[in-house]
Amino acid sequence: MTTTLSNGTDTVTPDAVNGYQTNREARTIAHDILGRGDPDITLRPASTRRGSLELLFADEAPAAAAEVAHAGAHVWTLANTDLGTIGMLYVVAEGGITRALDDTRACWLVSIPFREVLP
Repeated sequence: MTTTLSNGTDTVTPDAVNGYQTNREARTIAHDILGRGDPDITLRPASTRRGSLELLFADEAPAAAAEVAHAGAHVWTLANTDLGTIGMLYVVAEGGITRALDDTRACWLVSIPFREVLP
């Protein structure tokens, strides 16, 4: 399983995707009406995906490079050879980029908050 993250200039290839979590804001609105048991509804599509992506690296240098690359202002492409549904265009948004040494596995974890963007 190969995961590639690229922004047109930088390419990041982690050893593994250690974590991937998304959510979509439901944007349909239910309007409560006085004197009625059922609401009026304004249907709206859900937002694009937002969440966090945790990348695992066996060595410090590529983890640091991934952190620095994601600190720039870029649109990123995420592709995975085995997990097609996680593929997307995204920007780093709504949180902080973290890099941590996992003492139990002697590896590096880089966490990236993302917001999906449409082409």
